[in-house]
Amino acid sequence: MSPSIFLRAMRPLRSSVIRPTSIFSTQLPISGAALTSRRLLSSTPITQQEQVQELDASTPAAVPPSLRKYPYTLKSGTVVSVGRMERTVTVEHRHTIWDRHIRKNYPKITRFLVSDPQNSLREGDVIEFSSGAPKSRHVRHVVERIIAPFGEAIEDRPAILTREERDAARAEKHAAKAVRREQRRVESGAAPSGSVHGQDHVGRIRRLVSERTGRAD
Repeated sequence: MSPSIFLRAMRPLRSSVIRPTSIFSTQLPISGAALTSRRLLSSTPITQQEQVQELDASTPAAVPPSLRKYPYTLKSGTVVSVGRMERTVTVEHRHTIWDRHIRKNYPKITRFLVSDPQNSLREGDVIEFSSGAPKSRHVRHVVERIIAPFGEAIEDRPAILTREERDAARAEKHAAKAVRREQRRVESGAAPSGSVHGQDHVGRIRRLVSERTGRAD
């Protein structure tokens, strides 16, 4: 008989092995990453009222809840076309692709439509642009900075908006749109946007927390 059979026979059964269990997996309520980290770091129990307060505090009030945060990647390229579209330029991005059959890298040029909110770019500029919030159906990139200007100096051009300024403008535009929508609903006599059949809409998690704590929202 092979030695592996004897080694397998000497191993204990799976049912007899004592596995460590964690009390946090069964006792933790669903209240966000902040509440989970606090429960793991602190040995004192958290009351249900504190859980509701932390759930309310985790929801930002200044930014509309439907304002999505997009991940982004940075690329560099050369501006090849300016002035044919409003606040939009064409950029050539040079990179390499891997051929799986020949197993070799080949150069490739990909053109992107990049948003230029301030019309700061000129043809021939080497810029850095990023992906993120889409501006339109085909424009899904925005300029980040000018690496090497061509022709006109950077000081003589309109300043390029930073990411924080673009996010603030986007949030302001989104909030103004929500206000106009709510005004149209009030003028037409319809129910508010956050209500269903005349009743205020409450999320599933918030409703469960409210029912367990006995607090009426």
